[in-house]
Parts: sequence; C-alpha cells; structure tokens
Amino acid sequence: MNAGKPSPQSPIPFYRCAGPNCGTLKGSTDRWWLMWTSFGELNRPVLYLCPWDEEVAQREGTLHVCGELCAQRLQSQFMGNVRDNQTRRAGG
Repeated sequence: MNAGKPSPQSPIPFYRCAGPNCGTLKGSTDRWWLMWTSFGELNRPVLYLCPWDEEVAQREGTLHVCGELCAQRLQSQFMGNVRDNQTRRAGG
C-alpha cells in the first residue's frame, strides 16, 4: 500500500498545431483553440470551434489550433472539402 505517498503523475501531453504547414508546439500559457467536425443533427457536415479545454483537447478527432490564421486555414479546407464532395455526389 502507498499510504502517504503521492500517486505517480500521468505524463503531460504535448500538442502540435494542426494548421497547414504549422506544427507549432503548445506552451503552457498559449491561448489555443480546438476544432472538430461532426455530421450534425441536420445530417450535414458541421465544423466546431471552441476555446482551449483540456478535456476536449484529449478527445479523438480534435484538432489543436495555435491561433486565428491556422483556424481560418482549417476552416477553408473544411469548406473546400464539403463543396468537392457535393460536386462529386452531383456527378459533376
């Protein structure tokens, strides 16, 4: 039994920005954002953006974003992918 001894700490995760051609590592005081996609209630692709939250950051599929520029680039990619998929489904 380890009475009185502190429990071993889990390793602190590190995060790298998912922005295109970025890869910046998150520091402890950075004000990062989180993005993820879902198919949503309306049966349509949806892009979510929220301020940093450690619990959300650790969820599978979450993109870690260092700032506004990388968030905008990822949003642009998402929008392009949605339009490309719509065009392919329409046969054109």
